Amino acid sequence: TQANVLSAVMNSSLFYLYFITLSDCFHLNHSLVKDFPAQHKFQDNEILADLNQKLNADILKNAMRKTIQTKDGDSISYAEFSVNLSKPIIDEIDTVLAEHYGFTEEELDFIINYDIKYRMGRDSGAED
Repeated sequence: TQANVLSAVMNSSLFYLYFITLSDCFHLNHSLVKDFPAQHKFQDNEILADLNQKLNADILKNAMRKTIQTKDGDSISYAEFSVNLSKPIIDEIDTVLAEHYGFTEEELDFIINYDIKYRMGRDSGAED
């Protein structure tokens, strides 16, 4: 359960905002994860654990199998993930986290929609 909860938190828009704010925006290191202000009261949260399993299944369902040929003639197969297709589940995770942290609806809206144009490949609907 704790691994699923941690995975849910790390896949949340809240953690992304934390990562963008406090890191070099490239490297995810142990101390950044360890220092995330996670309240221990949700470390065994079954709702977050279930949402993480739902998220993982959705990401895998939306993955596209690709194969490329190298210059040497070898084939390399890999999965191409489109996590943006799982955004509604990520929003559910953020909603649960917002309850734990006591965020207002406006704060939750900010977190869910932060940098959405670039993160999810969507236009926010606002004029640039």
